[in-house]
Amino acid sequence: MRGGAIPMLTWATILLVLFIGNWIWDAKPVNVEEAAAAALIIYAFGAAIWAARPEAIRRGPPPPRTEDEVVPQASVAAMVIGLAAGCALFGLAWAKFLLYFGIAMFVLGLGRLIVEHRAQRATRRRVLGEEERR
Repeated sequence: MRGGAIPMLTWATILLVLFIGNWIWDAKPVNVEEAAAAALIIYAFGAAIWAARPEAIRRGPPPPRTEDEVVPQASVAAMVIGLAAGCALFGLAWAKFLLYFGIAMFVLGLGRLIVEHRAQRATRRRVLGEEERR
C-alpha cells in the first residue's frame, strides 16, 4: 500500500511531542516512561511497514496494473472468523464454554477460508485459460 507508513509515523511524531511535554511538566517518572514507550512502539511499527514495503512512504496512487484480479464479493469465512474472535474474547471474561465455542468457530472459519481461496485460484486459472484460447 502506498503511503501506509505515513499515518503511523505522523502519529508517532505527535506522541513524541506529547512525551516531551509530559517529561517537562510531570513529576512522575512512570507517566514519562509510558509516553516514551508509546512513541517508540508506534515508530517501530511505522518503520517495520516502511522496511517491508518501501513504497509505503510514497504518496499518491499506486501505478496501474494490467493483469486481471479476482475479487470476491462476500466471504462467509471472514464473518465466521470475526464472530469467533468476538465470542472467544467474550468467553475469556464470562464463560469458558464461549471460549471453546469461539475456538471451534475459528477453526471452521479457517477451513472455509482455505476452501474460498482454492475456489478463487481455480476461477482465476479458468478465466486466464479462456483468454489464452481467444
